[in-house]
Order: sequence, then C-alpha cells, then structure tokens
Amino acid sequence: MRDTTRCFRQTAHAIQFALWLSLSMKLAAAAAAPQAADDDRITRAVPQATGADGLQKTASWNWPDVAVYEQQLLSFLDQHAASPELRQQVELFWKETESADRGPALLDRLLDVGGLIEPRIAELNAQLRSTTADSVYPGKLTWLSSDVPGWLQDTVRLACGRSFGQRKLYDESLESLSGLETSTVCDPATLLFYRAAAEHHLLKKDECLANVKLLLERESELPSRFAIVGKLIAADIEPLAEDSLDEVARLMQDVHRRLDLGRAGTRVRDQEQQIVDKLDKLIEKIEEQMQQQMQQQQQPSGSPSPAQMKPMDDSQIAGGRGPGDVDNRDNGDRSGWGNLPPAQRQESLQRLTEELPSHYREVIEGYFRQLAKEKR
Repeated sequence: MRDTTRCFRQTAHAIQFALWLSLSMKLAAAAAAPQAADDDRITRAVPQATGADGLQKTASWNWPDVAVYEQQLLSFLDQHAASPELRQQVELFWKETESADRGPALLDRLLDVGGLIEPRIAELNAQLRSTTADSVYPGKLTWLSSDVPGWLQDTVRLACGRSFGQRKLYDESLESLSGLETSTVCDPATLLFYRAAAEHHLLKKDECLANVKLLLERESELPSRFAIVGKLIAADIEPLAEDSLDEVARLMQDVHRRLDLGRAGTRVRDQEQQIVDKLDKLIEKIEEQMQQQMQQQQQPSGSPSPAQMKPMDDSQIAGGRGPGDVDNRDNGDRSGWGNLPPAQRQESLQRLTEELPSHYREVIEGYFRQLAKEKR
C-alpha cells in the first residue's frame, strides 16, 4: 500500500509540475506583471456588453467621473493649508496628466498627485512600485485613516491590493481589497481583476467567476491585459471539479507557493493534510476499480454471473445434491498492489489522469523517466 501511495503521489506531483508550467504559470505572470504603458491603453467604447442571448446589456458598473476627483484634490489642498507654490505644482501636474483619466492610469495618477500633497503617500507609492521593498499592509498605516481623506484611503488600499497580487501574496491581496466597491474606487477594473486573480489561485471558484463576469461587462473598454487574462482565468477555473486530481495539483501548487514565501504555519499544514486526504480518496477509488477488474479477470469461464447467483425465492424448493464445497475467492494481496506489472501500473496511472488534458501525460512520463535515472 505504501508503494501504491508513493506511486500515485509522485504522479500528482508530476501533474502539479505540468500545471505550473502551463496555463497557471502564464496567468500568474500576467497578473503579477507591473503596469506597462501599453497595457494601460483603454478603448473608448459604448458602455454595453453582449449577453448570451446576443442582446446588448448595460454594464452594472461605471467608470468614475474624473471631475469629481479634481474637486476632491482641491479640498485636500485646503485641508493641508497648501502654499500657492504647492497648489500651482499640483494644478500643473493634473493638467499635464489629463489623458490618464481611466483605469490603472488614473489609479497611478491619483497616487502621484496625492504624493505631491502628502509626502508619506509619495514614500508609500515608491515602496509599492519597488520590486525589492517589503510589502505594505494598509492596516498598519495608522496615519492613513486620520490624515488622508476617504477617497484617497481607498486609492491606497486598491494600490496595496494590486501590489500584493503582483507579489503572489493572494490572501493579503484579498484582505486589502476587502470592503472596496466598484461604485466608490477610482479604478473598478483593477479591483475586479486582482480580486479574480487572487481567487483563481486560492481556488475560490464561484467568487472568481463572479468577478470575472463583472470585469468583462466592459470588455471592449478594458486594458488588453485585463480582458485577455480575465477570459483565461474563467476558462481555466470553470471546469475545476471538487476532489479531482486537478484540484489536488492546484492545492499542491499553492502549498509550494506558500513555502517559497517562508510560510509553514497552521494553514499550510492544514492544506497539506487536505491534499493527503484527497489523494487517499482518489487512490482508494482507483484501487477499488483495479481490484474489481482483477477479480473479473480471475473468474473462471462459465462461472455464474451476479444475476445468476442471487438467492432462491423462499417459495421455491431447492433441488440437487452436492458436497457443499465452496471455492475460495482470490481478492488479491493489497499489501503488494503497488508492485503491479508495468502494463497494469500504466493502466492505473492512465485512469487516474484521464480527466486531465492529454498533454499532461507526456510530462508525467518524462517525470517518471527522470525518477528512474535518479535511482540508478
């Protein structure tokens, strides 16, 4: 049984490696990529989406009015008793960046102009954009809630959530984005995209699909990266089935990510136990199928079928005589099941992986070839 468990767990690790090399890796790279000028281009289109019935439907969320933020900036300047020189600097910057009026570009624009008024926001902004600086937890910024207006607090939290997502800190990303609404943030697209990306990696299927659906309501107006990756995320997670080998592989990938981040606490241990339990369930299912098949192969020809072996009705008198001997049924040796002949072992592995795309099988075979070389 230990050989069996090891065999199938090696297979699961191989599939996990295949998944890591395939679409999930592409999604992680796309979601984690820093904002690029070309990626932030937004098409001006009619704010409608096409439904499954082919009819045009009005999107349930809107882009914010930039003029509102301009008025809020003036109020922030008054709150800080800004000097004429600072006011002139802010007004000049706002005018020079007027093309950044929607999406991630507006988010960065507000962070930059906020940094001109409040130096601590400028320092925070530099830290968020650095690839080597420590992560920023908005809850630990005590000055944020006391010295910064609500609209700018939400902007900072949105930027922190984006930064966490780019660093593959998906739990922290969702925590930072929690409570933010598409109707109040400066960039609803970034909010929906990074929520969906985090939920995708954490296997929150229903929440992920709901956010992708909202995001794609304005597909033609989104940065191209958001639209393309959003569709990939939905296509990737929609067929995910509970207790499948695909789910186990993804859970393994998430544990690997957490360990890479130096996290080996209770959550990781619980997740590892969850993986073992799901693998045991899959292994037990395959074992039962193989045992049934072996019993059928060992059953002599001419033996009565299960239907023929049903008990005789009470109203019927049994006839015939015999010594009463019963053949012993060979149920197989479970302790040696892992030492199946290569052909049967290959069949069991094929059954275990048949729910996944066929190209994973090549990676699995390569994985076992590598294991064989290491054992020599």
